[in-house]
Amino acid sequence: MNDVAERAAEAAVESRNPFLSTTFVRWWAGSLLAGAGVGIQSVTVPLFIRDRVASGDRALAISAALIAQSVPGALISLLGGVVADRVERRRILVRTYAIATLVSAVYVALAGGGVPVIWPVFVLGALVGAAGGFTNPARSSFLPLLVSRAQFHNGFIFGTMGFMASFQFVGPMVAGLAVDAVGLTGAFSLEVALLAAAAAVFGGIRIDQPPPTGRTVLGDLADGVRYVSREPVLRALILIAMVPGVFFIGPFSVTLPLRVPDLFHASDKWVGILWGCFGGGVFAGSLALTLRPLPRRGLAICLANLIGAGVMFAYSQCTTLPAACALLVLWGLAASVFINYAAMLLQEQADPRMMGRVMSMYSLAFLVAMPIGYLQSGAITSRFGTQASLVAASLGALLVAAVMLVFVTPVRRLR
Repeated sequence: MNDVAERAAEAAVESRNPFLSTTFVRWWAGSLLAGAGVGIQSVTVPLFIRDRVASGDRALAISAALIAQSVPGALISLLGGVVADRVERRRILVRTYAIATLVSAVYVALAGGGVPVIWPVFVLGALVGAAGGFTNPARSSFLPLLVSRAQFHNGFIFGTMGFMASFQFVGPMVAGLAVDAVGLTGAFSLEVALLAAAAAVFGGIRIDQPPPTGRTVLGDLADGVRYVSREPVLRALILIAMVPGVFFIGPFSVTLPLRVPDLFHASDKWVGILWGCFGGGVFAGSLALTLRPLPRRGLAICLANLIGAGVMFAYSQCTTLPAACALLVLWGLAASVFINYAAMLLQEQADPRMMGRVMSMYSLAFLVAMPIGYLQSGAITSRFGTQASLVAASLGALLVAAVMLVFVTPVRRLR
């Protein structure tokens, strides 16, 4: 009987199912709620801006608002990583999502009151971005504390899949439908409820306080920078993280609210539906990776950027909604490989004591890249149109991804 019990215990320990951990389940649920709230905002804020500026200024106004949100996060992210290694991460997430909830409540008032100006968007975006500089390292570095080593692979993918599916699929789809049905005010109100619920769920997670490092904040930050600078694999993975922000996220985010009415002649719900198609591809690809992991994950990351560049070029040429939907699902499938494996490999290669700081540098690379993508896309779109912006970005991504495939050998060799 004891032998049976011991074998059962060993099987439980070795199980790859992360949902056996109750703290993982709570973290996963909080990620879903948070992703849905942020996903709604990715649709509502550009629509809020689009409806309040002249036609010729829409692209630059949307890109400027996105830059205003991403720059503070980039500036603060390194500090956010140090804080994540020094402070209980639950407390960080509760406070930052509470700030995001309050910002969304202000949007409810702006939309409901019919405020005709857009300058508050830049202030609110900066607040959300600054909070995100602490949120991203804390949330992403939480996972290794919640699951066993055997559960980590699937735990990471299910966690990413849940957040990205709600961020890229559920949130945008719901936002598009809500805007059509009840208007921007109703969509912003739903965003408030989801972000508040996420803060409450994260608040229920109990883990140990990180042990004192014995160093000052600046000392911990310097230690993290030196650590990454000595590790070629970590440096290369962080460098690769810049590709999506510059060439994919920026151009897609800026051009989508404009292509739907101008090119596809469709209602605003299609802004959410097209975002959702991309998110659906990410979800499906992530699910497939839990069933059949890829053998050469480093090479897969490099190839995912190449494939994404080709799909983006095809998307730039399509003129019908069915074709756009199909291509965005395919784009999401390729993106799922990068989204899951780039951060997973980074966490596997990093010292657990440095996890918050390593993930903050990954976030920094991502957040520094996005304003570049927003700026170049806004400028090109304003002067030459959405198609030119997407074509330029896809060709640039193709060139950079090909160079990285050849020369970034530390990543390409990772299994």
